[in-house]
Amino acid sequence: MNFNDVIRSGDFLVLDTETTGLDRSAEICQIAIIDSTGKVLLDTLVKPFNLIPEHATRIHGITNDMMITQDPPLWTTLRAQVYELLKGRHVVIYNAVYDRKMMHQSGDQWLMPKIDWKTIATFHCAMLAFAKVFGDWDSFHGDYRWKTLSTAASYYGLYHVSAPAHSALGDCLMTLAVCKAMAAAVEK
Repeated sequence: MNFNDVIRSGDFLVLDTETTGLDRSAEICQIAIIDSTGKVLLDTLVKPFNLIPEHATRIHGITNDMMITQDPPLWTTLRAQVYELLKGRHVVIYNAVYDRKMMHQSGDQWLMPKIDWKTIATFHCAMLAFAKVFGDWDSFHGDYRWKTLSTAASYYGLYHVSAPAHSALGDCLMTLAVCKAMAAAVEK
């Protein structure tokens, strides 16, 4: 099933993570999963193995103090729940490769057995789909330039969601709205 068919089917989940950074030691510090109606299936902080660097906190607002005061679950506890939610499903992510990589790296930090997430679910990248819609061709790379989620939301005039941007839940809800707008535009 192609991206638009999945969105039109209404049978998919949306996942987003907030992380401790972008490098090889980065890991998940917040995760959310919603269904295609926007129903929240999972929305939680995740206590990382390492401390959250200041540069990451400046982006998403998640602090090391929150990890102490709110005592969120570890990835070692959450991974099984995420596995069960995603198993056999179509999963839409804005930058799917990155979030899957963070799920792998979070497991690696805790020395957990590897999971090949691509065999658990069928992942669809909303960022790549929107890049084609936006149409900013990069002849050097021979592909469309990636655009941020906020650029995609602005493109469709989507300025309001019920959770803050740069939170996993807020970005899930915005991704869902962008996906529905893309699918609706194709139908016109």
